[in-house]
Amino acid sequence: MRTDYLAWTGLFLLAAALSLAAHCYAYFPGDVVVARGVQSLVPPNLDWAQAVSQSAKFPWLLLILALVLALAWVLAGRRAALLALFSLAGVLILGAVLGPVVGRPRPSADLVRVARSFAGYSFPSLFALRYAATFGFLAVLALEKTAGTVRLVLVIICGAALLLGFVARVALAAHWPSDMIISYYLGLLWAAFLVRFFGARDSHRITGAL
Repeated sequence: MRTDYLAWTGLFLLAAALSLAAHCYAYFPGDVVVARGVQSLVPPNLDWAQAVSQSAKFPWLLLILALVLALAWVLAGRRAALLALFSLAGVLILGAVLGPVVGRPRPSADLVRVARSFAGYSFPSLFALRYAATFGFLAVLALEKTAGTVRLVLVIICGAALLLGFVARVALAAHWPSDMIISYYLGLLWAAFLVRFFGARDSHRITGAL
């Protein structure tokens, strides 16, 4: 158990170190190249990316949360549904606090194609935190509480949602790729911490098809 706690301490220290690095550097090596690569692969019309971005805002976020709550309840009971609420609440607080502290600027139009002007800070990505706290939480819960077809389907769907969000936000130049990756890490780490230490401790696994 002590090794387990040491591992979690290391993961949270890594999260703090990455956040500090984002404070020190406006973007990381490779950010510009990856961002340009993503923008070159997507259609020039970014209405779809705008629509994806809107899905992480209210009231659409509440619909996603309701879906995650329902599935969490089915997969692991009432406690898991409550943890889904804590997962989202935690990242909402984190995003509000960490953004001004880090103060990382949005991607520059001198380096990448910027779809429009975005208010606020580039890191952490509020979009990525919210997606990690909902779709990411559901994926973590599926890995912990399910097996077989259910696990595979849920992990693929949630992973696809996270990937779509990454591409959409980078294509819009709302965030650097590193903003999205680190923010996903923060949100998934929080979700995994909740499931690991506060989830129901039972051995039952759902294995049937959805």
